[in-house]
Amino acid sequence: MRRIFVLEEQTIGKIAAGEVIDRPASVIKELIENSIDAGSRHIIVEVGNGGRDYIRVTDDGCGISTEDVEVAFQKHATSKIRQIEDLLALNTLGFRGEALPSIAAVSRLELNTRHRDEDFGTYLRLEGGIVRERRRITRSSGTTIEVKSLFYNLPARLGTIKSTSTELKHIMEVFTIYALIYPSIKFELFHDERLLLSTPGNGRMLDTIVRAFGYTVAKELIRVHVTEPESNLTLSGFISKPAISYSTRKYIFTYVNRRFVKNELMVRAIRRGYKSLLPKNAYPFAVLSLQIAPAEINVNIHPKKHEVAFLQSEKVFRFMLDSVSSTLRSADLIPELIQREVKRVHEMPERRTANKPGFSVQTSFQTPDVELTVQSEDSCLDILPVPLYQVLDSYIIAESERGDVIMIDQHAAAERINYEKLIERYGQRIDKQTLLRPYVPRLSPNQLVLLRECAQDLRDMGFDIEEIDSGGYMIRAIPVVFHGMVREDELMEVIEQLIEDRVKIEERLRLLFATAACKASIKAGEKLSYESMRAIVEGLKDTKIPYTCPHGRPTMIRLSKKEIEKRFKRR
Repeated sequence: MRRIFVLEEQTIGKIAAGEVIDRPASVIKELIENSIDAGSRHIIVEVGNGGRDYIRVTDDGCGISTEDVEVAFQKHATSKIRQIEDLLALNTLGFRGEALPSIAAVSRLELNTRHRDEDFGTYLRLEGGIVRERRRITRSSGTTIEVKSLFYNLPARLGTIKSTSTELKHIMEVFTIYALIYPSIKFELFHDERLLLSTPGNGRMLDTIVRAFGYTVAKELIRVHVTEPESNLTLSGFISKPAISYSTRKYIFTYVNRRFVKNELMVRAIRRGYKSLLPKNAYPFAVLSLQIAPAEINVNIHPKKHEVAFLQSEKVFRFMLDSVSSTLRSADLIPELIQREVKRVHEMPERRTANKPGFSVQTSFQTPDVELTVQSEDSCLDILPVPLYQVLDSYIIAESERGDVIMIDQHAAAERINYEKLIERYGQRIDKQTLLRPYVPRLSPNQLVLLRECAQDLRDMGFDIEEIDSGGYMIRAIPVVFHGMVREDELMEVIEQLIEDRVKIEERLRLLFATAACKASIKAGEKLSYESMRAIVEGLKDTKIPYTCPHGRPTMIRLSKKEIEKRFKRR
């Protein structure tokens, strides 16, 4: 029975994207998506010479029926939808019917398939999209598509293929994207007949992450599973503790209904969910899948279907932000030193702990109803006050009540302590500190535009700033928290940090206090007396969020007693 049909012209006009195959990785993307939509449990990807010589994708899915084999290579032929309204209930990755004809048009392609309801399969060979051979074959149910001589008939595009290593990197990125979100499917990737990456296919996403990124990353992950029944939204996956962060967002994998998407709103919600736990311009590791009603999104806005539009974007943003934030609040954020080699990792259970009351202060320079709040965490700091040692003039070594070894970063810990003290001390009122002489910074055109746009925000934060006749700006006073801590030549750097992200004033205030705390804290490389070390340990135990400094760096790492005994072969 036929399942694949060419769409009507009216529907084609609304969804046609002119699918472009631009490199081997895009071929693999389309073929993997077809295999997933076919209900496969095992997908094998094989490439030669970075995809230049051949690309072969084999699956054990439902296969293609004899009647559908040639139809599948016609433009806009698909089994996924019949009309445009079907997009409102779409549960497949593909729907335009452009991928297979686009691939066949620029390659020499061989199809080997058998539908599970048929006794025999079909072999089909095409060149440049034209069928050259067809015959009946015997094989198990499933499909194998082999693409050879990619772009053989397009010399200009053939010249755009990069080096083998570059193309292989893109292939691995595509392969990993699908392996992460479909952990119940066993994926295997071979390059030049050598196995590069294999996933267990056991349904546990964390095991797939271990295979793809290593146990060191996986050990620092926190499971996310939050459901909002009234909105029919569910967010699941893993996010990293603040100890794991990157300078780019390349390790943030976001999915909507198990479709990989590149969505700025989702990335921003994840990043905002960490608040001050991450350094500025740092991004976490995250694999997060959002389940939402298909009618609430539009997937038909990008040729490669990497982008989606939400009908209620603000609701989605707030749900994701709150989900990430609440997950972090309930987690133990002290990273552990871990063993490099392990045989197996099990998925971590969801942790649920009650929150202690936070403290909230209203500052005199905030707008109404905006509060600067430090959320309290359930503290697990069982650090003993003796013995304490300093190593490398930067770290304090302590012991916990259960025999673990705790290494504390003296600067990061002091920052956290000073940060919360500043909030308590200046929370009700922050005065301006008049400079001995006004400071007139030399501004670049970009800095000048920035100050003009944000001058009032800076005044709200305690800066006395005014425009002068020459077109520049004069700074007459600064927030009192910076007095004696910030040099004149550092003022513009501090100002840019406070306003460049154009975030809410509440978050700029956090950065103001964090910067002041950093300037007031002891530095790495300073020798400490025993009394100073003990003051840091005791002060850290009294903080609301002891695990990270206000910029998001970890304040401590833990080496468990069990791990120490294993290292010395006592276990």
